Amino acid sequence: MTDEQSHAAPAAQVETGLDEAIRALLPSARMIELAPDALLVRQGETADSAFFLDEGSVQVYAETAYGATPLATLQAPRLIGEIGAFAGLPRTASIRAATPARLFEIRRAQLLELGVASPKILLAALEQLGRQIASVNEALALYSDALAALEKREFDSRILADLDNPPPALAAFASAFRRFANEIVVKRRQQDEMASAALIQQSFLPKETALNKTRRDIEIAGKIRPTREVGGDFYDFFRIDDNRLALAIGDVCGKGPPASLFAAIVVTLLRTIGRDQQDVGDAVNRANRLLCEDNDAAMFATVFFGVLDLRSGELRYVNCGHVAPVHLSAQGAPRRLASTGLPLGIDADCVSRAAACRLDPGDKLILITDGVTEAMNAAMEEFGDARFVEAVERAAHMPPSQLLTALVATVDDFVGGVEQADDIGCLVMERKPSDS
Repeated sequence: MTDEQSHAAPAAQVETGLDEAIRALLPSARMIELAPDALLVRQGETADSAFFLDEGSVQVYAETAYGATPLATLQAPRLIGEIGAFAGLPRTASIRAATPARLFEIRRAQLLELGVASPKILLAALEQLGRQIASVNEALALYSDALAALEKREFDSRILADLDNPPPALAAFASAFRRFANEIVVKRRQQDEMASAALIQQSFLPKETALNKTRRDIEIAGKIRPTREVGGDFYDFFRIDDNRLALAIGDVCGKGPPASLFAAIVVTLLRTIGRDQQDVGDAVNRANRLLCEDNDAAMFATVFFGVLDLRSGELRYVNCGHVAPVHLSAQGAPRRLASTGLPLGIDADCVSRAAACRLDPGDKLILITDGVTEAMNAAMEEFGDARFVEAVERAAHMPPSQLLTALVATVDDFVGGVEQADDIGCLVMERKPSDS
């Protein structure tokens, strides 16, 4: 608080004896008459005089980079600005007339003479300075408590109401603190919402443990690592019946909640239609037609969808513009399962072709999203397809969960901590030997 402001108006008004001493100076003082809203002093100017408010009222306000902050309205009769004039300090607030006002300017030399002649003015100035120090201390304590509440995530927005009348010296800080606190509260609310969205997205992912515990002829492991709280990469697997296992992996264009929502729709359609349609091509093409309907946002997804016959090992699949998975044969060289159609959601008339391969016992299928192959290091080099195939070949002897961990670790070592722009999704499946 400065001498231009006081929240305790009666204590700051002029006492009778002091009023007489001040009025004795008025005949030699410059009279100032102000119309409403006329400026008396501006914040930052040299305080080379005080003012005696004889009639009317004035408004004190702090000027900040974000606009004016009203601090107080002062009523006549009272002395204004005496502390700054005594100390020769810059004005810490601006003053405008709130009503028609009449003031008398008391120069610093006159004020000092008055202080010698009437010590009451010095005592009044000291009392006001004490109130200001107490007010500043109270405000600083409030800010400290508010910061502690923010740190503990216990911030009550009602605290902001207590910051509406800051001391002038803290007005700019108070304004910045309010914006800072509001922004933190809003961002934390958004973070909480995004955390809930991430939890929901994770709940869509199937649990490999449930399958691995009930099937001795198959083992599977999956991982999604979004660049944000939620993303557009997904994988899925589900049993159609006792002899058929469906699996899918996909990548939706875009990031964040819209991509996450579209991914959930794709997964739901493939699960629903995949159980009804005997042919994987028919299932994917029907899902594509549904995704193209009313797709005003022009969202699309690359998708690999396959159905494995657990008795014969035949895998029938459709690759809709997705990264070609690697078929790691226990007996031969790795094979890529190339694209057989366009991404879903682009063209309702597009017909994707089904293809087939055989997974023998001991064979593995490694499916990824392009966040793996397009991962980039500081030299702006992509991880690429060749490194992907080399990484899975080196880890070919590992079970699915370890192979997945090794692959992601290889990618992380390659990028060396560089922040990535795309999600990473991986799904590893192994057809186990019958005696395992």
